[in-house]
Amino acid sequence: MSDRADSWLNLDYDTITLRLEELASAFHAVSIVNPRNKKVVKLYPNRVEELHSVCDARWNRRGDCRFCIVAKAVSTKGRAEKFEFIDDDIYFVIAQYTEIEGVPYVIEMVSSMEESALMGVSGTGGVIEKIAHLDMAIYADSLTKAWNRRFYDEKVQEKQYQALAMIDIDHFKDINDGYGHAVGDLALRTSADLIQSCVRSSDQLIRYGGDEFILCFPKITEEAFRRKLHRIRKKVEQLCFAEYPDLHITLSIGGYYAKSMVKSLMPLADHMLYSAKKQRNTVKIGKTVVLG
Repeated sequence: MSDRADSWLNLDYDTITLRLEELASAFHAVSIVNPRNKKVVKLYPNRVEELHSVCDARWNRRGDCRFCIVAKAVSTKGRAEKFEFIDDDIYFVIAQYTEIEGVPYVIEMVSSMEESALMGVSGTGGVIEKIAHLDMAIYADSLTKAWNRRFYDEKVQEKQYQALAMIDIDHFKDINDGYGHAVGDLALRTSADLIQSCVRSSDQLIRYGGDEFILCFPKITEEAFRRKLHRIRKKVEQLCFAEYPDLHITLSIGGYYAKSMVKSLMPLADHMLYSAKKQRNTVKIGKTVVLG
């Protein structure tokens, strides 16, 4: 199933029919839901038949859920997930926003979590641990083990943080072209590991795309923020690779200090990154000055 949000837009009847057939082979249940009334629908070439409430039929629940992923998927025009616990059974549910013939719908996909897959150890602790692993599988970047772009889109961009930095590996294309993609991957992994070692577990490193990372700080002083970014730059500059003695990695870092939503901090930090990349191997930091 494609993670690109735009791959679910502007679908026609034939395309969605094929897409549903593909999904049916991977999930226990797949439904099209009308987000306006939460009813499951069946599509025909020239008409739509409304069947029953998805909550009533599947979860034996009347009224909206406390966390309705159908509504979440519609609000973000993207994807949302959750676990449902019904008696002793656990289900993993994905809701994907789509537009079919120009009309908004949500595709709800359900997988039943087998007890043997979850109960690795006795008690609920095992279940919680397994759920945490599943969360990592969904939101972790497979190469660098940082959080991925989807984590940013679904979990971070609407939250308020104290500071944000955008980090770019200098001349990364030259590394790929000169040493090969395997060494490029090594540069990404090593840089991400080193950045993680310089920050706290509460700080969030996200691979935003390619060789670009975002570093989010929920709470940090301005001076600590400045010190951390300069420390990261310096430690990466000092990296040595025994098998590639001529390989040197440097970072351009653009930071912005202001308590705000991440999506508001992003263009501000990006502007500082643009300034840093003119010089390379440097840190540029901006901040919002409050006049009082």
